[in-house]
Amino acid sequence: MSLHIPTLLLALLGGYLLLGLQLLVARRGALRQPELGLWAWGNWAFVLGFAMLGARVVLPLWISVLVGNSFIFAGLLLYVRALQRFVECGWPVAPFWIAWMLSSSLTGLLLDSTLAWRTAWLSVAYALLLSPGIYVVMRHGWRREATLRAVGLTLALAATALCLRGWHALQVPEQYTDLMQASLGQGLTFLCSFLALMGTGFGFVLASFERAAARMESLASHDGLTGCLNRSSTDALLAHTLERGRREGSPVAFAMLDLDHFKQINDRYGHQAGDLALQLFAREVRQRLRASDVLGRLGGEEFGLLLPTTDEPGALRLLEQVRQSVAALQIKLPDGREFSMTVSAGLVVAASDSNLDAGRVYTQADKALYQAKHGGRNRVERVSPLPLPQAAD
Repeated sequence: MSLHIPTLLLALLGGYLLLGLQLLVARRGALRQPELGLWAWGNWAFVLGFAMLGARVVLPLWISVLVGNSFIFAGLLLYVRALQRFVECGWPVAPFWIAWMLSSSLTGLLLDSTLAWRTAWLSVAYALLLSPGIYVVMRHGWRREATLRAVGLTLALAATALCLRGWHALQVPEQYTDLMQASLGQGLTFLCSFLALMGTGFGFVLASFERAAARMESLASHDGLTGCLNRSSTDALLAHTLERGRREGSPVAFAMLDLDHFKQINDRYGHQAGDLALQLFAREVRQRLRASDVLGRLGGEEFGLLLPTTDEPGALRLLEQVRQSVAALQIKLPDGREFSMTVSAGLVVAASDSNLDAGRVYTQADKALYQAKHGGRNRVERVSPLPLPQAAD
């Protein structure tokens, strides 16, 4: 039994062309990430590399070998660069160019060696060039998109198959007298290596789609400037938390927070300073929250703080810490100017038997915030709402 290498080359060339088409469609649609563009360039480098290897029937052998493998080296390095960009691991570009030049130069020096030795060298070189990509995914990307793990595992499979191809070439050199030679060992290792690499491309597109979907989901539920939940998500979570508090017999605290004289910050220092103030305020608050606590941006400079299983003394302590930390915060602008800000807060605590709904909680917290604003600002006020009457049986 043997595998026809020219047929495998044509099949792989067709597969990489299909991958290139998918990348083109993806980049023209919702996926415009630069790393996907890098992968697309790497894919086309593979297409050109396979085309040059197959063109040895009409081109001088040294041109086919040197140019074809140089394109494949470039494709592998572009794949690794794309993965590095995808997981936001800041590696410089220079080592990629150096690796490409060294690999291409060593390939040129081995043009006069036997095909078995050249195959062994090229296979190991391919695997070595893939190893940084495997490391990046395993070390920095394993906890990210689930499909990215599949990319890393498929890359490892490709590198393993390439190493086996190099070992097989040295062990059975008679099967490597010509690249187009029909051979089970050469054909199988060739197919497994480059088929696995093609699979990483399709997996990378899926990982990009998964990331895009996660970003769109986040944008639908979070405020893009501060990273807090938006108003609709905060509303839904408050209603759910109140219902859970009634079932579990635990109080739920909710506070509305409003930055004092925020319009003056925008007017005096500019809207970029206002945006920075909102971001730093949200950071100060989140640093003091438990995992179960939630900060939402209700609109403008107004925020909502949801504290499950929290009684009034506990909520007041937290809000006082937030108020003091915000008042102590000194915000420095790029032009050297500095300013500070304060926050007012209105608190309501819904007991488990209060039968309060989300709308009533909002109304009472807003009333307490109004009292804080008109009581001098930079303070925390609370109200003790009356429970809603129980429905008659």
